[in-house]
Amino acid sequence: MSGPSPIPVFDIGQVLLRWDPKGALARHFPETAALEAFMAEVGFMEWHAHQDAGRPVAEGVADHAARYPHHGPVFAAFYEDWLEAIPGEVDGTRAIFEGLAARGPVYGISNFSRELFDRTLPSHPFLGRFSGLVLSGDVGINKPDPRIYARLCEGFGLRPGDCLFIDDSQRNVEGARAVGMDAVLFTDAPSLSLALQARGLSW
Repeated sequence: MSGPSPIPVFDIGQVLLRWDPKGALARHFPETAALEAFMAEVGFMEWHAHQDAGRPVAEGVADHAARYPHHGPVFAAFYEDWLEAIPGEVDGTRAIFEGLAARGPVYGISNFSRELFDRTLPSHPFLGRFSGLVLSGDVGINKPDPRIYARLCEGFGLRPGDCLFIDDSQRNVEGARAVGMDAVLFTDAPSLSLALQARGLSW
């Protein structure tokens, strides 16, 4: 590849850290069918996305407990047991991330509540190695809204065409490409390694 190497921009959930909300809910619903029914009934992922976009956790819990009072304790317990929803690192990507960070700047864009990120960081301190990080909870915008990619570039003096965005969501990858970034759909660390090497990045 000719020209300078791109600047890597990582997502966090399902790229660097595993994200499994069912893991923090399973003790309330021993049967899988009951857990799936609960998540569908309350629109769980859509509800959680509001916290990712900056709504305080306590407000989100109170709102949904009022809507679904029979599930009220579950909403509160989910965030009390937050780290159970993050059962570890995605195999292999921390080594890539840290290797890149040792050689140059590495940035991040993640749909992540600031409250919950701050609870997560002590257990995974390598996330403190970002040269710059845009959390949806800080800016009130979730991916793939084009404004969140712009916030990264404007905030850290980057040009979209110089960035390589890495995310496990096709929608978010397409959002990055729409604003002029190169992007890789993450599936696993070996495939990411090959994609980075093809673009002149090593660690």
